[in-house]
Amino acid sequence: MKRLIAAVVTVGVVTLGTAGVASAQQSGGSTSPSSPPPSSSTAPGTKAGHRGVKRAALRITAKTLGLKPKDLLTGLCGGKTVAQLASQQGKSVSDVTNALDQAADARIDKAEANGKITAAQAAQRKSQVSSRVSTLVNSYQPKAKVCQRLQSGAAATPTTNA
Repeated sequence: MKRLIAAVVTVGVVTLGTAGVASAQQSGGSTSPSSPPPSSSTAPGTKAGHRGVKRAALRITAKTLGLKPKDLLTGLCGGKTVAQLASQQGKSVSDVTNALDQAADARIDKAEANGKITAAQAAQRKSQVSSRVSTLVNSYQPKAKVCQRLQSGAAATPTTNA
């Protein structure tokens, strides 16, 4: 019985392997692409890429303001803007915008250097940075799902009464 199972498994593996090679040859697939595909977590223009940009912007903003990212989100979910939170922390809006501008430019330069975007795309994105940063600082509000998760996480945290 063990030999029968081993034979069936071997035939299955050989069949699948042969079919995969044949499929790759027919589709013109190459084992060494001319440029590596961008990772899905940071590919420009993807939802995951945008999510990564927002996370990075929130981390940079929190660091600039001397807050933890969770505390920054709590303030934003409470209806405050980044500009309002900056003034509460004794920071100027220009401190935050300068940090975000520099980080965005560095991220764009890195994507261009890694071949993920062209020079034209980099220039076009850099031209949009200041308006997007201004929007983030003056009117960004996290999605309701994010605030609900933040609140439910805070409510689920056990507290001790000493």
